[in-house]
Amino acid sequence: MVGLVGDAAFELDADPGASYTPSLADFPRWREPHELLEQFSTTGRKFRPCDWYRIVDGLLGVDSEDFALQQRFKTLYAELLSPHPAPGEATKSLLCRIQVRDGLPVHLVSFTAPSEIAIIDLILALFPGRGYVEVKSAAAGWRSIGLAGKTSPLLTARGSEVLVDAREEWQPLIANCAVNWVMQMQPGLLFFHAAAVAIRGEGVLIVGDKGAGKSTLSLALAARGHDFFGDEIAAVRTEGFELAPFRRALSVRTGPQAPQVEEKLRSKCCAMETFPDGTVRLRATAKELFPGVGARPRPLRRVFFLRGFEQLPRYESFCPRLEDLRLLAPLACTYWGSSSAARVTQVAKLLSSVECYFLYPGQPEDTTNLIERIVRSE
Repeated sequence: MVGLVGDAAFELDADPGASYTPSLADFPRWREPHELLEQFSTTGRKFRPCDWYRIVDGLLGVDSEDFALQQRFKTLYAELLSPHPAPGEATKSLLCRIQVRDGLPVHLVSFTAPSEIAIIDLILALFPGRGYVEVKSAAAGWRSIGLAGKTSPLLTARGSEVLVDAREEWQPLIANCAVNWVMQMQPGLLFFHAAAVAIRGEGVLIVGDKGAGKSTLSLALAARGHDFFGDEIAAVRTEGFELAPFRRALSVRTGPQAPQVEEKLRSKCCAMETFPDGTVRLRATAKELFPGVGARPRPLRRVFFLRGFEQLPRYESFCPRLEDLRLLAPLACTYWGSSSAARVTQVAKLLSSVECYFLYPGQPEDTTNLIERIVRSE
């Protein structure tokens, strides 16, 4: 996921690098975070409408005085914008409020949710190996996180209040934390790094690593009028294993695309964007490219696991074994606050209820034809 700080792009899933453990002893302003917290009050609040996003069955409110982050959320999650929740609405919701005060070295991020969670533990669990480490000797009642290679903490938290270093790129971590928190609040759903479509009313997951072809194939299928649920995160209900839409903005890499997709991209004059990894991608929404394509709830029937590219596409059907559970690992937020054994059992039941295939993709058009033939003939 990608966001923007001023004129510079930032990646919501950015990897800070190698492990590093700073100490608060070197950073005087962090020694008494309660004094910094006192500088923020509702009396100085800049009133503005709060943006709400429906993430499947949950709501995320973004009330931000950091304008770039607010606008970037609108770009990434335009199709998820939702009306303000009505008083007494039963939908689980999280409100993320960001306060900025001129002259202060920190910003205040406050979370309001049905119940508090240990934010530091959540971050460390969601992003292991990304260089986020808990800082030693935090102030009493507070916990802090530092970034690899940095000379001061990135943030310090107490309960639902988080102070972030205004000089650092705190936005990627806070944005990811908020979105994952809302997903974590929905135990009736499994979230996967996958593309999801429906062909003739049958739900299909396309699973693979970055650059394996998930977006290319799911967009090619959407261009043919098939229901499109998303190309990055797939949501599956544990009751009946039904697909639910999670349509965030598309980021289309350079490279071969199905002819219909290329035509759509040319006709829409999509914005070009340079990502932190140096790749240049087109930014668009599914609604813009495929206005007639919906995302009606559909039962999941097939899962395609992408393998290496070949000159001509081919597939192998297989019956999942216990060791194959690793092929469809849910996102870390799915496990947070719930029984890992129960989640693994749910994934096992899911795989046992669908048809599974190893798919070796070729050219997008040929591979799309193959997927359609498989779904229609079996």
